[in-house]
Amino acid sequence: MNVTKIIIVFVFSLSVVGCSSTGGIIGGLFPAPKFIKGKIENDVYTSKNEDFSVAIPHKDGTYEYTYMQIKEQYNKLGAYISFGPAAMDQSIYRLEIGKKLSLESKDVVFKDAVDAIIANYTQQLEAGYNSKLELVKKEKTTINGVPSYNISLKQSVQNQVLNHEILVLNYNSLAAAFWVQTSSTGSKKASVNALQFAESFRVLQ
Repeated sequence: MNVTKIIIVFVFSLSVVGCSSTGGIIGGLFPAPKFIKGKIENDVYTSKNEDFSVAIPHKDGTYEYTYMQIKEQYNKLGAYISFGPAAMDQSIYRLEIGKKLSLESKDVVFKDAVDAIIANYTQQLEAGYNSKLELVKKEKTTINGVPSYNISLKQSVQNQVLNHEILVLNYNSLAAAFWVQTSSTGSKKASVNALQFAESFRVLQ
């Protein structure tokens, strides 16, 4: 695997360290105000540079939205955005953008980059939850006419199973990875599932 090629194609944050976090819950009781770098209008999040948009998982004005946490991290080569956990729904909807600096051998690079993303997520999740991940599915697909990969992972953590759905889309100028984490015992109140979350994504510039 050519690591250099992967890095220049996908420059994801890969770690939420340093992310700007807003919203959520104060003291386990009160909703925290949301101060975001992007903007939310009509249940759609638009990036601070207005170069991409994506649907939010909880509609503005709902109880879940009121308590929903948002994390953002931007740099010149990519972005990381996550929504959740919320009030009762502890699901987390993550989006990572990597701008392409090289278009050479993009089919091969894309496959290698997807493998690197899975390896990175696996390392983070196994360390974070002290539990092994199981690969359920990995297949090529097309989303909104864009070459994509659809990956499912699951992880047993105490008395629950965490399900991780990862969709990676290969656009001409960037790549987008959607990572949705849900629990087998958690409340699912989101207005979109993982596929709908990915399908809602738009490149604006």
